[in-house]
Amino acid sequence: MFATFAALSRGEAWSFPALRPHQREPWHAFTVQVAALALIRAGLEEPPVEEAAWRDLLLALTPDQPGGEAWELVMDDWSKPALLQPPIVVAGDRADYKNRLPTPDALDMLVTAKNHDVKQERIAEADEQDWLFALVTLQTTEGFLGAGNYGISRMNGGFATRMSLGVRPSGRGAAGAFRRDVRRLVADARGRSDYRRGLPLLWTEPWDGVRSLDFTKLDELYVEICRRVRLKHGANGIEALAAGSKAARVAASELKGRTGDPWAPLKADGSTSVTPNGGGFGYRAMTRLLRSGETTLPLLARPHDEDERAGLSITAAALVRGQGKTEGLHRRTVRTSRMEELWEGGPAEALDRVGEVAAGRAGEAGEAGKRLRRALIMLVQGGPEQARLDDDAAGRKVDPWMRRFDALVDGVFFDDGLWVEAAGHGLPHRTRWRDRLRDMARAMLDQASESAPRTEMRRIRAIARARTMLDAQMNKWIKEVPDGG
Repeated sequence: MFATFAALSRGEAWSFPALRPHQREPWHAFTVQVAALALIRAGLEEPPVEEAAWRDLLLALTPDQPGGEAWELVMDDWSKPALLQPPIVVAGDRADYKNRLPTPDALDMLVTAKNHDVKQERIAEADEQDWLFALVTLQTTEGFLGAGNYGISRMNGGFATRMSLGVRPSGRGAAGAFRRDVRRLVADARGRSDYRRGLPLLWTEPWDGVRSLDFTKLDELYVEICRRVRLKHGANGIEALAAGSKAARVAASELKGRTGDPWAPLKADGSTSVTPNGGGFGYRAMTRLLRSGETTLPLLARPHDEDERAGLSITAAALVRGQGKTEGLHRRTVRTSRMEELWEGGPAEALDRVGEVAAGRAGEAGEAGKRLRRALIMLVQGGPEQARLDDDAAGRKVDPWMRRFDALVDGVFFDDGLWVEAAGHGLPHRTRWRDRLRDMARAMLDQASESAPRTEMRRIRAIARARTMLDAQMNKWIKEVPDGG
């Protein structure tokens, strides 16, 4: 563990090959939170690069375990904490740990009841890092999963999702993201007199499964746990034992995810944290995240004066949870362009400007989609003089083509033109965007025409009238762009 933090600080840990895709963001958040907590407590500005220095820093976070027990993955003495595993101080409580989990993926948070896409308990020959990554993911991102299995506090409800939204430097891998985020958290804590100190590592406190911790007594950057788990050495290697609980570890349900998580966006009114849905991070969802009128960006998603202006990216990631199911791992990285020009108004305004331009683009994509839908309905109806837009059966037939059009738009939405427009260049970028939408709509109508009614005369009429309608409506719409737009 100490060597890992040293390697990240030196810039040597570009990746962790044993990480499963859904474990990347939980591991990043865990290492950043722990490192920031250690540096803030020690009064340091920069992460050290020596393993011995990190050992001292992390042990200082757990003064009641000077031997480093709280950082050991397996601790035979259950009266002492182990990494992300609370101690048991009442001997009889050990009997609660009845659920045996033989592999790391049995411990992990993925819901794979049907044993389809991701097979169950397949990591039969696991090593310590497999258990470590599974434990971090479970304890810092899991939600409610039936009686006795409560979720984390850093999301809006038991069936919600802890998502991550952050600015990332390019070309430096895990270490670059680690160093950038640690420095930002330390600088933020240093610059605020109201920074709340408290219990930093929740696994160091005993947990009987009944009592919850008071949120106001926790450090702002607290690393939490949500399940009673202990790892032990078995006949075939490490295995886990788990127990249920009668209450969540942190009493924070009324906060609805407003816990100060530095990666968690909030709704614009600050009422709750944002919960992505199974649709993931398409261009509309990303636009909502970047637009200040709809979302309040978390600390680590805001560009800062110390960030390099070239080569930044914005990354959104979440393993979306449902009631007793997983609704997909979603991750999207949007690489910025011309950020140095956007920066002239200040880093705080840079992404806000991008969000406004993206919202305009998304609205125009919706307008283009409406026009394409009308033409497609006329096509599948066989080319009547007047398309019946309330025809539900025709609407269902054109839905697949509309989804394909949306995918085409998504693939080009964050192109260089968006950043050029956001930088305020006086070129007709709105007209160019509408031209591009028209071309994509035409291409989609051409593809759909292959499925037009097969009677030759009817087919020719349907295609001709659909194309005439689309061209007329699109050309008129493009001419509506104001001068200079």
